[in-house]
Amino acid sequence: MNRAMSCAVLALTLLAAPASAQRDHDHPAGPHGGRVEDAGPWHAELVTRAETVSVYLTDGDGKPLPAEGFKAVAILKSNAKAARILLSPEGNRLAGKAEAALGERPSGAVRITGPGGVTASARFD
Repeated sequence: MNRAMSCAVLALTLLAAPASAQRDHDHPAGPHGGRVEDAGPWHAELVTRAETVSVYLTDGDGKPLPAEGFKAVAILKSNAKAARILLSPEGNRLAGKAEAALGERPSGAVRITGPGGVTASARFD
């Protein structure tokens, strides 16, 4: 009976491991110092400085993607105020300006549309 119980506990532990690992999935800071989150087939790095919002995109392997052909909308909240910021290609990033400074860690989401019309969202808590 002890052997059967041990096997059952081991099986439950192994089955639960992938689910808990997925919930605790966390990306390290991005190369531009921002927070990185999954956005469909891409990774999005959100960097905010004062009113400036930048999103740097990489593929699933972490290789930088050119911003040309992408567009996005960020809805970010800082100090109980929400801001909707349109982001468009600017060099190697998607960039836009909020009406007021957002701080370094606003919460919210970025909805990204790729060159082929594929859309995905990244959530930043």
